Amino acid sequence: MHPFVSKYFFFYPVTFLHGENISRYLSRYKKFQYSDSQEIAAYQLKYLKKLLIHAQQTVPYYRDLFNEIGFDATNLKSISELKALPALTKPTIIKKTDQMRSASKYFYTSNKTTGGSTGQTVSILKNADALARERAATLRAYEWAGVAMGDPQARFWGIPLSQKNKLLYKAIDFISNRKRFSAFNITPNAMEEYYRSLLTLKPVYFYGYASILKEFASFVIEKGFPPLPSLRSIITTSEVLTDNVRELLERAFKCPVFNEYGCGEVGSIAHECEYHKMHIMSDNLIVEIESDTSSNGTGEILVTDLFNYAMPLIRYRVGDYATLSNETCECGRTLPLISKIHGRAYDFIVSPDNKKHHPELLMYIFEELKQQQADILQFQVVQLAIDKLDIFIVRGDAYADEVSTMLVNRIHEKINSDFDISITFVESIKREASGKLRLIKGMQNN
Repeated sequence: MHPFVSKYFFFYPVTFLHGENISRYLSRYKKFQYSDSQEIAAYQLKYLKKLLIHAQQTVPYYRDLFNEIGFDATNLKSISELKALPALTKPTIIKKTDQMRSASKYFYTSNKTTGGSTGQTVSILKNADALARERAATLRAYEWAGVAMGDPQARFWGIPLSQKNKLLYKAIDFISNRKRFSAFNITPNAMEEYYRSLLTLKPVYFYGYASILKEFASFVIEKGFPPLPSLRSIITTSEVLTDNVRELLERAFKCPVFNEYGCGEVGSIAHECEYHKMHIMSDNLIVEIESDTSSNGTGEILVTDLFNYAMPLIRYRVGDYATLSNETCECGRTLPLISKIHGRAYDFIVSPDNKKHHPELLMYIFEELKQQQADILQFQVVQLAIDKLDIFIVRGDAYADEVSTMLVNRIHEKINSDFDISITFVESIKREASGKLRLIKGMQNN
């Protein structure tokens, strides 16, 4: 599809009908990225105070919390006062979802369910204005990678498991002018088909999991296939992008690679500019790093979404670790920098037929069970042998015995029927010594 058609006949009309005035914010955000630090701080304080007052007045969870600790949002004078509030965790959201939703009514809201990097599936309600701002910040950052709204995208991503979701995402992909290439099928035959299809598609950019793009790049180099003439850039997301993977992608496809960091609950958190510096989307978010004096500035990421009034997330633990930077960037943008992001360490699962499977396939299975009301609070999958999977589950009070049977059946159906699967119920999932919480532990890293 031509980018002009995609932009003006599909993307803008569909999002506008959902109450999202993206163009309005995109022009503002392009200017905001060059604001000085004092302007950014004043902007964030203004909208933080509005959010906290709204939460205090309309959200039962925050009304009770503020009363309990003696916090009055109307008296907020500084962003630093945010630290008086306890961090919001995923278990709290799961247990108190109804209490966390605002009593205010909105023209349009979106319900986002995400497994995230911690294995705890959460559902977040987001109002249209917050979605529009989220998309505007993302589109601005894509321009840093030389990508314009409506440009054709090749998306190396998961494929929904249910027929209903497959149809839904086909429609979304069409509106977004993108074609999805399954992260769940990375056999040599499949990757050769992908390459032939890409020659016809002529994508301007790749977007997807770093690990899948790495596999595809290795295949392209091994086969001696030439780079795609249409490809302008690659944007990786959801996983750690190492220097080695970046170099491999650039060698295979002869274009620059840009990293994106975000999560389903709040959207884009930081994006990489042309100088490979990660800029925080400070127009939409306040990012804090919870660290102690011995950690050299590295700590757990806390995010406050400034515009999600339907279900405010204030000082939300996203489950990853990072280090902030005081550097200035050569690109001239003044948005704050993250120097390093830790976490999201995923391993491939290798089935008894020696095929590799992206860990997102397992996450899709768990998310599907959650949509069917399975009371799974957290999970971890460990592969100790090529034919054996050990699954550890933190279950809720409403966990039913048949969920275990459904889980085993889905893994056998979608991955391989020869796996010996054991399920163990635990009180919590242990982090690695590094502090990372690895959901999927393949044989190569045990």
